[in-house]
Amino acid sequence: MASRLRLIQVSDCHLAADPDARYREQSADRNLDALAAAVDRFAPDWLVLTGDLSEDASPESYARIIDWAGRFACRVAWLPGNHDDRSVMAPMFAAAGFEAGPVIEPGAGWQWVLLDSAWVDEPAGRLTPERLAPLVDVDPDRPLGIFVHHQPLPVGAAWIDKVPLREPKGFWSAVEAAGGAEFVAFGHVHQRFRARYRGTRCLAAPSSAANSLPRAPRFTAGEVTPMARGFELGAGGRWRSGLLAP
Repeated sequence: MASRLRLIQVSDCHLAADPDARYREQSADRNLDALAAAVDRFAPDWLVLTGDLSEDASPESYARIIDWAGRFACRVAWLPGNHDDRSVMAPMFAAAGFEAGPVIEPGAGWQWVLLDSAWVDEPAGRLTPERLAPLVDVDPDRPLGIFVHHQPLPVGAAWIDKVPLREPKGFWSAVEAAGGAEFVAFGHVHQRFRARYRGTRCLAAPSSAANSLPRAPRFTAGEVTPMARGFELGAGGRWRSGLLAP
């Protein structure tokens, strides 16, 4: 068994059917391509794609995500965001060998749970008891990482905190019942963020498409774009994380 895992969390790519489409005055395709060299240097064992991979839920956009992720010699896991359509992406990603979990055994003694907080035509997130059920199956004696699209706590930016994970108490209760988590990693917020809540480290992966200056009341251009989040996970629950950019 490997004693260390390296993973990159990529989020909020917002590709459209038209590869020349603009997203917040940026080229989402060119910005995603610009991350490739940083991913190569990091040499991940896994890519974890945490939603809003598409802006319009088009098959064309998902095909380009598959092509991009296929450049790297690593396994790929994914979950949808509020701009995605699971019914469109799931068969395409399954055919590409991408893993949806929701419980994944990545190695190094770790376990991951990928939680689907997205609902069609609803920008905020929700986790019903059925969607939280995978947390019941985890081993409380092993380190746990949780990935979800919507932020389960405020990030201090009014424009995105109005569409968070709704009713997060149920989520945090399920995490505690599972024996706790080493980290909860999410996307959706298009900015850098890390905090500790109820003893758990909470980290955002900024967007590969367009990022806002943190804690701004409105989306405010000027932050580094694109970015992703890298993790190194060790045996016994040891881990560290930082941001990657071209």
